Amino acid sequence: MKIGNIRTAALSWFRSQYPTENEGVFTSKFYSPQESWSNSRVWFFQIPLDILDPKKIRFIHLICENHLKGEPFLYLKVPVSFILLNEKAFEVDQKQKVMRIYLSAQAVDMFKEVRKGSKMDFTKYVQNF
Repeated sequence: MKIGNIRTAALSWFRSQYPTENEGVFTSKFYSPQESWSNSRVWFFQIPLDILDPKKIRFIHLICENHLKGEPFLYLKVPVSFILLNEKAFEVDQKQKVMRIYLSAQAVDMFKEVRKGSKMDFTKYVQNF
């Protein structure tokens, strides 16, 4: 799947697979080493800080463009409580009011946060892989 913006296709896929999940859905295209700041394979998400409230939603849903065989997208269902408990492991931009999550798409550390070097592991939240 090589298209510029994958959001529409990702949301369509997600809604067809998980029709009851509709809050806190974020998508990321697959970034090749040539496209990413880290010169490695990654997915990148920007989560508005105001959505990270367990009184509003229990989970954020991360939809990753799949660069491997199988389904066109990979889905992670991540508890908001996990994100908040580990907030220091992620890049937080208070000025823009977003949390940035960079997940590795490399085989050796797939689904681990790489931007701040925390290697926070998201593997247990993968719903289809």
